[in-house]
Amino acid sequence: MADHALYTAAKGQRDMDAALGLLDDLVVEDTIMKLRELEAKCGMKPKLIAPAAQPSDSNNALAIGYANWLGHELGWDVDEGVYQIKDFSKDKLNGWVRIAHRSTFYGEIDKASPYVIVDDVITLGGTLADLRSFILGKGGRVIGMSTIASKDGRDVQIRLDNDNQTKLEKSYGSDLAKFCHEFLGFDHRGFTGPEADRVLGCAGYVDLRKKISRGRDAGNASRSKKQASR
Repeated sequence: MADHALYTAAKGQRDMDAALGLLDDLVVEDTIMKLRELEAKCGMKPKLIAPAAQPSDSNNALAIGYANWLGHELGWDVDEGVYQIKDFSKDKLNGWVRIAHRSTFYGEIDKASPYVIVDDVITLGGTLADLRSFILGKGGRVIGMSTIASKDGRDVQIRLDNDNQTKLEKSYGSDLAKFCHEFLGFDHRGFTGPEADRVLGCAGYVDLRKKISRGRDAGNASRSKKQASR
């Protein structure tokens, strides 16, 4: 996707026309079919929602552009009343920054409508999972997710399956839930599948603590740099 002629304008200049043009070229019919199947299974039209920041906080038009493109194709409404707090960009930072700094949102949701969450690219799935948690916490319902692309070009299951949960608990023992609450603010069952794979790649608690701390420090430094440039 990054080598598409319209990518820079859509991703870095908040050019909505460029975003829609890119989507015309990239979104495949299979995606539309799967989303229509979700609608049929649900029995009503879902709403689309994207983890988009206010225009003053981000130049990326791809996430909200994808939501609007799908809304036009499917005849679904797009909920643009929820925003991601974008105090720094994680795009060029490593996965541990994403794990240490969870995405936060504000706004109100429609409790009567099921939601399909969309985004531009899935990396570890944390942003999608965090938006889902926000919607559920507001009393809403999420029935699906879709992104334009993934890191390796394949479908990604972000849900933490039983196999990976068992591996986490076997590798780290009974203290893992307490550790995650203290260092991350959520239970280890809140990891996405790709995040769990990264945690399982650590050599143990010392290594895990070190990588989370480095991710937190890198994110804080990026936030401070952004604030200083304003």
